[in-house]
This record gives sequence, structure tokens and C-alpha cells, in this order.
Amino acid sequence: MTSLHPAQRKALLRHTLAIDRVLTTAQLTRRGLLETAEWLELPRVTRTCRTRVTQSESDTDLTFVALRAEDLDCPSRDLMHLAGLAEARHRITLAEGEVWRHVSLQGRVKRHQAHAEILQTLDPSRRSDWAVEYDAGYSWGRITDKLVAADEGGYLKVYWATSIHARTLTVMTLAQQLQQAGRLPHLTQVETRFVDFWTPREPYVGRPRCHKPTALTHVFPARAG
Repeated sequence: MTSLHPAQRKALLRHTLAIDRVLTTAQLTRRGLLETAEWLELPRVTRTCRTRVTQSESDTDLTFVALRAEDLDCPSRDLMHLAGLAEARHRITLAEGEVWRHVSLQGRVKRHQAHAEILQTLDPSRRSDWAVEYDAGYSWGRITDKLVAADEGGYLKVYWATSIHARTLTVMTLAQQLQQAGRLPHLTQVETRFVDFWTPREPYVGRPRCHKPTALTHVFPARAG
């Protein structure tokens, strides 16, 4: 990233925040864009946040950065939600024609609506779209409901991002069990990924004793009939 001209880095950061709305200074540090945010004098706010709602020891001070000050004027829960989705988007490689879109919850039933979508613009049948979820500590009943809602909502793929590392495996296992039980008859693929938006050091490398997967993909077999 440091090989880019400062003007290119500024344009990249503006483009990124136009989509993601907020990033933490930890994310900016890993991407080599913290200095760029300082050049642009972007608004920021610091909050004490619980990054994994089920783990009290996960409380940490996070500084969020945005293009507009009004994007920071929301609860810490929502800022973390946006940062988690931003990390999920950063960690996936979109195929040709795929476009990431945050889903507005205004005027919708919030409980089971996907947090974002990956839309395949080259497929007018909409048979290749993804539902995107960010999970910082959902109950297992809520996870089940979300997966079933994605299937019933016409998505064929689910991208499940979580700030709880163990859930990369456990959510995948649940999705496989639901599919085998006939509750996800339309889904063809599930990808789970651990997303870290609070650690300045790159969290995905240099952990030789960590055996938990950071990302898993499972393609379901075609169902007969």
C-alpha cells in the first residue's frame, strides 16, 4: 500500500469509506492507510467496545474513522457492526460482475434481514446472489433463523462473518446439519470467516499454535429432483 502515490491512497480511502462508512484505526494501520486518514483530517470517535458480546474480556477501546462525522453518531454496537462488515468485504475476492451492497434496514423487518448482499450483476436470474451476515455473538436460535431466512429469501449463497473465532467452524457445522435436515433446500454454498477489526497487527498470520480455521467454504451437493 505504501507504494501508492499519496493521491492514490487518498482516493482509495475515500472510495473504501464511501462503501463501508467506518473503519477502525486498527484496520487502517493494517492496510497502511492510517497516515492517509490523518492527511485527510477525517472525523473520528473513540468508544469502549465489547468486540465479542459473549466474552466480557473482549472489552477494548476502539477509534472509528469515517468520511462524515454523522456516520459516527450512532451506538457503539452499530459502529462495530459496520467495521465487521468492512473487514468481511476486505477479506473476500469478488468474482467478475459481483457487487457488494449494504442492506438498509429502514422500513424492513430487522430481525432476519441480511446485513449486506453480494449481487451478481451478470446473472439476471439472480440465482448467484449472496446473503452476508455479521455475527458478534448471536444465539444459536438466531443463527438458525438467519440461515433459514437467507434460504427462503432467494439467496443461493451465504457469507457468514464473525468476530468469534470458534464460530468459523461451529456455524459451518450448523449450516451443514440444517442442510442435511432439509431446512436449507436452496442454498448451494456457505462461507464462514473470522473477522478482526480491533488488532493493529495482522491477525491472520504468525500464529503457529493456532489451529482454529480463519475461513471455511462448503459447497452443498445438488439435491435430487
